[in-house]
Amino acid sequence: MASIEYPGGAFVYVDGRRWFVRESGEGEPVVLLHGIPTSSFLWRKVLPILGRERRVIAPDLLGFGRSDKPARGASTVTELAEQLARLLERLQVERCALVGHDAGALVAVALLERWPERVTHLVVTNTSFRPERWRGAGFSPLSLLRVPLLGDVAIALARPWMLRLAMRPFLADPSVLDREALRGYWEPFELGFRRTLVRLARQPLFSAADLERWRVALTERCGEGRIPLLVAWGARDPQFRLDEAEEYARTIAGARFLAFIHASHFLPEERPRALGRAIAVFLERPAAVPVLS
Repeated sequence: MASIEYPGGAFVYVDGRRWFVRESGEGEPVVLLHGIPTSSFLWRKVLPILGRERRVIAPDLLGFGRSDKPARGASTVTELAEQLARLLERLQVERCALVGHDAGALVAVALLERWPERVTHLVVTNTSFRPERWRGAGFSPLSLLRVPLLGDVAIALARPWMLRLAMRPFLADPSVLDREALRGYWEPFELGFRRTLVRLARQPLFSAADLERWRVALTERCGEGRIPLLVAWGARDPQFRLDEAEEYARTIAGARFLAFIHASHFLPEERPRALGRAIAVFLERPAAVPVLS
């Protein structure tokens, strides 16, 4: 079935499931991956910056945003990576740069682990390979949603102001979450994302063993003479702390590193122009981006 145009993007069908995909520009492909509890809306301001020179693709992963919501809720990260690989085939993308935020970075590394030949560059932002840092990360009410019945009632009663309250501690400047932005982040909750979020709270996307395997894949497949890696971080993230980002930047030879001191967890929302320009420079000439001394 052909793509169906929709404001801000288009619907694409893969294996009978409907994906919502935002695209911009032409050229070498770059894929932007969101995390929890966001969607491709997170990348809306970065998309046109990178789209000046490249084909930029930002999908809503299955279970998120405007994409289909599987009846059982969210998939695991491994499944999301497999689904993403099939979407890229449908979009005729053989090789691409991957940019992942939060859980989207894990999806990117999971795809890298399985299909390294399909990845030209990797950018990871505000994520973690440490299990303890994912307990409630990015969305504090997750702990409440784990409780049967109580969690179901809580998610049913959720309102936009509650999402604002949940995201606020993860923004260096909460004013960026204005009425328009909040509307965009809230929209998926009216499209079935509530079920996904409950599933995420009760059945994690990954295991500790998965995280360790992906950490090893990152260190073995990226860096000097291999797949170029950029570690870009909102320095004021209270959950995924800067020290972990610095650790990877120091231990992976040739890894490039940028810390955005006036940003927190939601870096693409808070510093879209600076992040977009940094990624553009990295994709064009990785050596132009500094390493951590």
